[in-house]
Amino acid sequence: WASKVSVALVLILLCLLVSRSILSMTPSFLSKRRSSPQPAFSLLVTLEFQDSDSKKQFLQAVSPVAKYVRSSEPTTISYQVMQSDQNPLQMVILERYTDKEKAYLQTHKSSAEFLTFRPKLQDLTKNEKVKILGHSYLDLTDIGFMDRK
Repeated sequence: WASKVSVALVLILLCLLVSRSILSMTPSFLSKRRSSPQPAFSLLVTLEFQDSDSKKQFLQAVSPVAKYVRSSEPTTISYQVMQSDQNPLQMVILERYTDKEKAYLQTHKSSAEFLTFRPKLQDLTKNEKVKILGHSYLDLTDIGFMDRK
């Protein structure tokens, strides 16, 4: 009886080891499980300003938003304003959220800071001080990384 139990335990351990080694050979983008049922949502917004004064107005308006997002929106994974290294009048905002519906649409777009910022950006657009091109993306592949943490 004891030898049968020992054989059964050895077989169970062997099965566990084999399944672990098979899983370790599976590409990470196939085996990773998302912590959220919704994919991460990203925006890449390119802004090209007519002049440096317009760019300065934008930077003054967006700075409080970025500070607010960092301190008060835990579902925002990243929010970064960057300047082109080839054209000082071109900026990019890279925004990344845990999901589109809750983190972006419900939380971020309804925040007081965003609602204060949005009309300022619309004024720059309406007065042809900035051209805006935006694209949105869903993280559906799990290939690559956005942060080393």
